[in-house]
Parts: sequence; C-alpha cells; structure tokens
Amino acid sequence: MRRDRRPRVALVVESRPYRDALARTLPRYGLTVVDRSEDPDVLLVDVALGGVGSLRDAAATAQGVRVLAVGVRDIDREVLSCIEAGAIGYVVLDASLDDLAEAAHRAVRDEPLASPHVIATLMRRVAALSEGGAQASVGGLTSRELEVAELIEQGLSNKEIAAHLSIAVTTVKNHVHSILEKLNVHRRGEAASLVRNSGSKA
Repeated sequence: MRRDRRPRVALVVESRPYRDALARTLPRYGLTVVDRSEDPDVLLVDVALGGVGSLRDAAATAQGVRVLAVGVRDIDREVLSCIEAGAIGYVVLDASLDDLAEAAHRAVRDEPLASPHVIATLMRRVAALSEGGAQASVGGLTSRELEVAELIEQGLSNKEIAAHLSIAVTTVKNHVHSILEKLNVHRRGEAASLVRNSGSKA
C-alpha cells in the first residue's frame, strides 16, 4: 500500500443495513470504503451471517489482499477456523467500531490480531504440522491443477487464468480450491510459493 493514501477496505457483508452503516462510518476512522473490484487493501468479511465458508471463498480469490473476519464469536474453535480459512485477524461479535477500525489498520500493516491463548494454540498446531510433514508437494496435483498453480505463481487472476486456458472462471475457482486443499495451504500466495520452490515448472 502506498503511504500517501488512506487504507482501502471492501465489505463482504450480507446484511445491507449493516454494510451501509459501515460504509458511512469507517471513513471517520481514516479508511476508504471501496468495491472489491477497486483494489482494496483489506476485505472485511462478516462471518456472523456468511459463515467461515464465505471467508474461505474470499481468501481464495483475494490475491494479495488481507482478509479480516468480522462478527466472530469469542470461542477458540471459531477463531481458529477463521484463521485457518485465511484471515489475518478477527473482530469479535461485541467489538466496538473503534476495535473494528483498529483491526483494519493493523491488517494493512500486516500485524495479525489474536489473543495470547489463540496464538499459543496456533503455534502448537504449526509445530505439529512441521513434525508430521503435513504440507503436501505439488506432485499430488493433476496436470490441469498444476497448470493453474503455475499461472497463479505468475500472478494471474482467476479471470486471466480462465482466458489463458479457455475455461470458465467458476472452473478455475474449483481448481484453486482443490489446489489449496491438496497443498494444505489457505492462500494463493502460499500455493504459488510451493510451485516456485518445487522446480516443477515446464
């Protein structure tokens, strides 16, 4: 993000009154509200209505955009599910607008927001994954998935990948979802890094 402009946030909120209220209020906190197509720095995803699935979909398609879960119940299991789905941070259901705005600013600065207990739990999970070698290699991908993964590594969007391979955007999204699952990662950038480091490119 350029330092000469206000952070740009896009809202993935199903409730229109809530979405409209946030759009009117967040600019008072130094944030510019934009559409998802307008190069936001942060996506605020309301999981209270959309669930973790909406968060996972947003994270899978939001290349280079930080994703912040909003409306999360203050329960370890739910918080961890949001983080594992790709959120850089979260805002609990009873948080104030001040808390929400601060979390958005912290997300822009790549400063994840979580309680010490959640961070400790995440660290234990990372250690367990490391010991078990749970991260898969690109060798488990189909030839088409590998093509898509290599195009992700080149920085192409889903729409550009669809045009390049002459397939539907929805098909690309399905491939991306499958790639993330097979590689046991949550972000496109992580999948791209695995492809880059695998030396499997033609």
